[in-house]
Amino acid sequence: MGARSATNANGFDRFWRNVRTHTLHNPAEYKKRTVGTWLLTGEFPVPAIYR
Repeated sequence: MGARSATNANGFDRFWRNVRTHTLHNPAEYKKRTVGTWLLTGEFPVPAIYR
């Protein structure tokens, strides 16, 4: 779609912001990684705040 797709006129600026937010801030992935590490290595999870 090119650079113009991120302009406000097309309405995709909000779409790309939301896509970026969801791909970078996915607490389910962190939780899965923590549980997987615990199951595979027995390393006790460090308490963390997942948002």
